[in-house]
Amino acid sequence: MAEISLVATDLDGTFLTDVKRFNEAHFDRILQLLVAQDARFIVASGRDEEQIDKHFKRFAGRYDLVADNGAIVKTADGQTLKVSGLEVPEVATMMQVVTDLPFDPRQGALFTGRHGVYMLRDQGRLNLAHQSLVLMMFAHVTMIDSLAEIDEPILKVTIGYAEHQTNHFIQAAQQALGSAAHVTTSGYGSVDIVAPDVNKANGIKVLADYYGVTADQSLVAFGDGLNDAEMLALAAQPYAMKNGDDSLLERYPAALDDNNNDGVLLTLDEILRKQ
Repeated sequence: MAEISLVATDLDGTFLTDVKRFNEAHFDRILQLLVAQDARFIVASGRDEEQIDKHFKRFAGRYDLVADNGAIVKTADGQTLKVSGLEVPEVATMMQVVTDLPFDPRQGALFTGRHGVYMLRDQGRLNLAHQSLVLMMFAHVTMIDSLAEIDEPILKVTIGYAEHQTNHFIQAAQQALGSAAHVTTSGYGSVDIVAPDVNKANGIKVLADYYGVTADQSLVAFGDGLNDAEMLALAAQPYAMKNGDDSLLERYPAALDDNNNDGVLLTLDEILRKQ
């Protein structure tokens, strides 16, 4: 078995339990083993930097980061290697296209920039329940009347749909937007619209180039949802979570257990034992 240089994992439904926890003592042991063989641990998530850093504050400086489904790439020592955003006029045009599609959102759009998160006031009906959750999750939420009030590139637009509609919406939105954007899902009805070249695999490639390794020969990756598809396809050793999307489980080996039972960490134990 080829020695691994990179380990990348999704968070929700993969590394984190359903109550958003992970076994910190076990993770610490895994990090020590990875460091001993000069390997890197990458958190690759649809979440933004702020949310990820909250979960991993005890491990600051010990993991690399691919955030916002690949829009942000950072090294463990804090160097930003890539920021990929959409300009506000582009997003305004895209939102008109999305609004014209025959789908009713469950939650209004959330616009994520590098320095803040924005919500439209006129979507208050859609965001009434969601807004309180967003305010708890993000430190910097700004209510706006128009997208023109945003003065930074938009890394990600997130819209919520009923889960049974999600894949149909993604197909329709991607067809309507074409090469202008990439449409994906983090699961649970959450749909992300990002720049066209943004996905977790491309973010990991940036880190691999920076560290002088080849991802398709030395990457172990774990995921449960469709926004992990490109990352798993890139990996030398891809693993789908037992609780993951059926399309991934049909294509890739399953991790040793699910997200609620240390599936990622147990699988890494086994892999590292064989090194």
